[in-house]
Amino acid sequence: MPRRRLWQRLDEAARGAVTLLAAPAGTGKTLGVVGWLRQTSSSGARDAIWIDADSSWSPDRLGAALDEARPAGPADPRLVVIDDAHLLPGASLHLVDDRLSNAPDSVRLLLLSRESLPLTRLIPELMGHFTFLRGDLLRLSRTESTRLAAEHAHTRDSTILDVVTRQAAGWCSATVLVARGLGAAPDPALAARLLVHDTSPVAAKVAGEVFSTLTPRQRHLLLCIAGEDAVSASAATHLSHDQRAAETLVELEDTGLLVTRTERDGTETSAAGYDVHPLLVELVRQRLADGGVDAARARATVIRAVGLEMARGDLTNAFRRLVRVGAPAESADLLARDGVRIVLNQGRSDEVAGFVRAEPAVVDQRPDVWFAVALDCWIRDDVEGARHWGDRLLDATRHRAPSWPVGENLDPRAACVRLWRAALGLEPAWAAVGHAKRVVVASQTRPAVRDANADVLPVLAHALGVAQNWLGELTDAEGSLTLAVGLSRNQGLPSLGTCALSHLALTQYMRGRESACAELATEVLDATNASGARWSRYVVARAALARELAGMTDLTADPDPDPEVDPQVDRSYHRGDLTTRFWFRVRDARLKVVAGDVAEAQRLLSGPGECLRLTDDQLPEHLRVALLVERAFVAALASDRDALKELHGALERLGAVGEASLVQGLRADRDGNRQAAAAAFEAASADATYSQPPTRALALACEAQLLDAMAEPERAQQRLCEAVAVTETRRNAAPFLGWTRQGTPIATLLQNLSERRGGTRWLRELARAGTGRADLTATYASVVATPRELDEVRNALEPPALSPREREVLNELARGATYADIAAALFVSENTVKTHVSSLYTKLASSRRSEALKVARSFHLL
Repeated sequence: MPRRRLWQRLDEAARGAVTLLAAPAGTGKTLGVVGWLRQTSSSGARDAIWIDADSSWSPDRLGAALDEARPAGPADPRLVVIDDAHLLPGASLHLVDDRLSNAPDSVRLLLLSRESLPLTRLIPELMGHFTFLRGDLLRLSRTESTRLAAEHAHTRDSTILDVVTRQAAGWCSATVLVARGLGAAPDPALAARLLVHDTSPVAAKVAGEVFSTLTPRQRHLLLCIAGEDAVSASAATHLSHDQRAAETLVELEDTGLLVTRTERDGTETSAAGYDVHPLLVELVRQRLADGGVDAARARATVIRAVGLEMARGDLTNAFRRLVRVGAPAESADLLARDGVRIVLNQGRSDEVAGFVRAEPAVVDQRPDVWFAVALDCWIRDDVEGARHWGDRLLDATRHRAPSWPVGENLDPRAACVRLWRAALGLEPAWAAVGHAKRVVVASQTRPAVRDANADVLPVLAHALGVAQNWLGELTDAEGSLTLAVGLSRNQGLPSLGTCALSHLALTQYMRGRESACAELATEVLDATNASGARWSRYVVARAALARELAGMTDLTADPDPDPEVDPQVDRSYHRGDLTTRFWFRVRDARLKVVAGDVAEAQRLLSGPGECLRLTDDQLPEHLRVALLVERAFVAALASDRDALKELHGALERLGAVGEASLVQGLRADRDGNRQAAAAAFEAASADATYSQPPTRALALACEAQLLDAMAEPERAQQRLCEAVAVTETRRNAAPFLGWTRQGTPIATLLQNLSERRGGTRWLRELARAGTGRADLTATYASVVATPRELDEVRNALEPPALSPREREVLNELARGATYADIAAALFVSENTVKTHVSSLYTKLASSRRSEALKVARSFHLL
């Protein structure tokens, strides 16, 4: 049926870069656009590229399709139509948004979606690059609705057609369903009059009528396959146990919108799938819930089909199908037997959670499914649900009969729950980790325990490794996570293995193996690029964080992370993943330092922060030491002597002798005491405790700077050679950024060492990267406010508003330039410079240059 109004709007809109047609299911989006493509004469639309969207359309794949549609010459791009665009991954939508905003002439895109998409709209709409077509455009006119109803009701009776039109209210699928129901009634006119006075939803009203118009074979097939994403003829035969299922699908396809054939690669083939209309899916679900002979027969048939799948070891769709046909007992049996595999491999859907909501009484009476339910809650970051079901499982474990073959103390499910509880602060972490270790060791050494724990052991090893990371048992954590990766791959649990690998990347970073961390993180990001796992956002954010932390220390690393996995875009973290949350806090502080906002970095490191609701005293020792050293270096950049003194004392109380000496050296350097600073750095290099931060290398580099300044070049070069050697494998360049105020610039030392001794490739890279770059302390000295300056301007209400030219003059003043230098640099007269300086002094409430710069540093205007 021609959709003239829609086609006219598409003719107008599709000339732009992106057109979004958003409307609910069953409104005729796909058919309307297909009709428009067949009749349009628009250039580039006649040979349009059609894409059926799903989660597999990654940014790379979508970008390739868009590039394919882009002509080599000046012609307009071919039209690309993306059906079901709401199923595109978020990163792919970001790609569309990027091209819409930055290269609108390179795309000509029509998006068909059930909902509005998160695209930048205001500016592109004003520029004519973006058009949003709402669902009311697809509403059938009275003429169209009457024509459609007449075709399906097989009548020209105006009374009947008027009822259909009013009840369906322009909704295409509702029009079809109501018209078919009335057309099949013994007295269509009477049925129409009754329908007028019944206010029940259209879908519920036509359920009986639609089914009554179908043959028993058709009804049975729909009851068996409705709810499948796209069922093939062979799958329909398997599920319905009907050898004529393929013929029945063709019959249903011919009736209109009830079943539609999906196209693959632009052609219809016998292998193509069939989609049942969403409205009909809801009708069938209601029919199954209501029961009856047809529903019971379909349920028994699907249960039989699932049994055959399970016998072949295929659990991909088994649980979902059992839940859909209303077989709670069989669903619970399957969940009890293969719950871990079902939960970990169910993708982004919430099948287990839906079953718990639909059948609470069944779940409540089945303790053998509680661990799977708790695991599902934990993965979804529903810590309250995980705690509820985990606590019930622990209670049941303590009071159950001795049927468990290995005893309560070696039950991996209980060990997992205890580790989750420890992550939430509900029980001591060391006790939970010790219990889990005993279970893992017994599972590896005792065959009976191994057989009983086989399904849960990968989950336990993963949870144990995460907990050991938090406590600082990094060697043991590496072993546990490696075990989890191996078991996950052997048992066909790729999402769990990838998650464990991302935790392993952080482990390598904390052990001082930045290169290995970056390699593992990149492997994880490649593996999760097209992942459908529900926790993939946590895995991607964790891996991107690990790669960024490792890259911060490598001068030759690519400074631009992949925007698809950039943690600036998505910094998700699980509420039970304390280690990742801690390193997000450190990472945010480092980025603030790089941006020049040292005061904000101090704030992030000094308090619990938004991503870790723990005080410093509640952190494990290895992370607390790392945090204190991070704070010490930020305090050194801010010339905060009191903070350095306090941090030195805190590290001494923790027994971190080397780290405490490092901070003492920074404090002595700040005070101008070179001899004391060099001695402290020497002590730090000899007694460093932790691998992260790299205390020994930092101390060696700082000592080398000071020794050279004290006219001891040979000792300085010896210390610098040691620093280069201990960082070569790690490729950690952080010690060579120049952390002392009293020492020789590090770039000079590196250049001299490279020229005199040649050295390794790593030394040459460091020397080349440091050429022309000032030490970090020198860079921040003129732009970071001291504690005294902050105290003096603390009562100011808000920072002054400076013009762009005033900011340029202020930056030149900070460089120590004279008025003549500023005039030459900005191509203005000296009188103009004096005018801007006078305005600056007024806005900054200052009478001289030093006061103005002090206020500017305090408000981060430099």
